[in-house]
Amino acid sequence: MAAGGVGLGLSGLSTVMGMVGGITQGQAAGRQAEYTAQVARNNQIIAQQNAEYASQAGETQAQAQDLKNRAQQGSIAASQSASGLSFDSPSLVDVREGAAQIGRLDTANVAQNAALRARAYEAQAADYGAQAGLQTAAASDARRAGTMSAFGSLLSGGASFADKWNRYMPSTGAV
Repeated sequence: MAAGGVGLGLSGLSTVMGMVGGITQGQAAGRQAEYTAQVARNNQIIAQQNAEYASQAGETQAQAQDLKNRAQQGSIAASQSASGLSFDSPSLVDVREGAAQIGRLDTANVAQNAALRARAYEAQAADYGAQAGLQTAAASDARRAGTMSAFGSLLSGGASFADKWNRYMPSTGAV
């Protein structure tokens, strides 16, 4: 008789522990997902800042390249003037124009490379933002799953308890 009572008590305790375990597990998984989401949000902010820095650095590099090109064109013009040849000579004009075109291309390449770096950081920021959204949803889902697990434990434990109760009660003589 006492053994049956102990079995019923243990069955009830097992049910409660299963419920607490399910809820605790869901909360822990939710906290982990929230942490991962926050890390992704922080990474998103850093990537956005890096995109801004890359754009600013690219502008500065393009300006520096433009100044370098102008200095080179001035050097070419000075050399041509000192050569004693006619400054308006078609071949000398072609040299200066060619150098100017190459300089513009160099400046454009510097600016384009900076834009590509900035775009890569922007894409990275968007990826981190999406990851943060998924992890936030995972946190909510984990909590819901923990609650569902707890109720599943309650139902399963209740059924087991009822079965043991029905077996125990007839052996005690109670109807």
